[in-house]
Amino acid sequence: MGASVDAVERILNYRFRDTRLLEDALTHSSYSDATSYERLEFVGDAALGLAFTNHVFLAYPMLDPGQLSLIRAANISTEKLARVAVKHGLFQFVRHNAVGLAQKVKVFAEAVTQEDEFVAHGGSMKAPKVLADIVEALAAAVYVDIRFDLTTLWVIFRGLLEPIVTPEALQQQPQPVSSLFEICQKQGKYVDIKHWKNGVKNIATVFVDGEFIASGSSDRKDIAKLNAVREALQRLSTSMVVDVDSLGIDEINGSLEIKEAKQKLHKLCMKKKWPKPIYELEKDEGPPHEKKFVSAVKIPTEDGIFYITGDKKSRVKEAENSAASCLIQSLKEMRYL
Repeated sequence: MGASVDAVERILNYRFRDTRLLEDALTHSSYSDATSYERLEFVGDAALGLAFTNHVFLAYPMLDPGQLSLIRAANISTEKLARVAVKHGLFQFVRHNAVGLAQKVKVFAEAVTQEDEFVAHGGSMKAPKVLADIVEALAAAVYVDIRFDLTTLWVIFRGLLEPIVTPEALQQQPQPVSSLFEICQKQGKYVDIKHWKNGVKNIATVFVDGEFIASGSSDRKDIAKLNAVREALQRLSTSMVVDVDSLGIDEINGSLEIKEAKQKLHKLCMKKKWPKPIYELEKDEGPPHEKKFVSAVKIPTEDGIFYITGDKKSRVKEAENSAASCLIQSLKEMRYL
């Protein structure tokens, strides 16, 4: 345990005053000769949630409660925390006597290594709760050791959670179920998702206007639903016409600009099976109190690289949205849409 304590302190980049807290955080309930992490995990769940809530509240003053909740869920969900534990190899430091637990964690860790990018809405298999519990117990151990200081907890613990999922990242990976209903609603189509079981497997089936589109399965009902919806989105992207005129083009300051253009350009790329748009900051000029930004966006395709710059904006996000808006309009003029 001494070696494990030293290793985890290096991972956290924090030296404990009371190392017994860290020892408890690294003890599973199956290990009967010592105090388990259960009480710490209870505290850590709440402390980490509040510390992250404080962070997003201050970092994103323009977002509404619903958007803030989505960001918080993506960053401190069981799925995300389990992947944090895998990334840092935390389970190897936990003492336990649970038969099969190590194998379960190993199978999940191997599945995570096959993922190309962050998973915001559930992966291919259920994350073992023990992994998320370990991260929450470690958060509590730090929280108690620093005498319940939430600000300091976030300073210490943020590095462990990196990369932090941002609103922009979530925009690139929108919630699949919401996307499916939104797309079909714009096309005047009705979506119905049915659930049933085949032995221990949960099956989800997606119907659009009564027609079977796709199905998905998993040992978890929510993952089965996500798998089915993702497959349905993929199939519908090849059969539904991309309706650019429904994207919401408004007259803004004398020029045409599309609301939420970044998200809509991303959806267009999915439907066209193009790579994700790449945004680059072209210009950053002006005094600190009057900064102006110009962003460019490019999409590499088989026909070449689509590239365009947007208008000057006072925020980077607005500059990127302007570039996306210009590219959508250009693609429409070139009859790619």
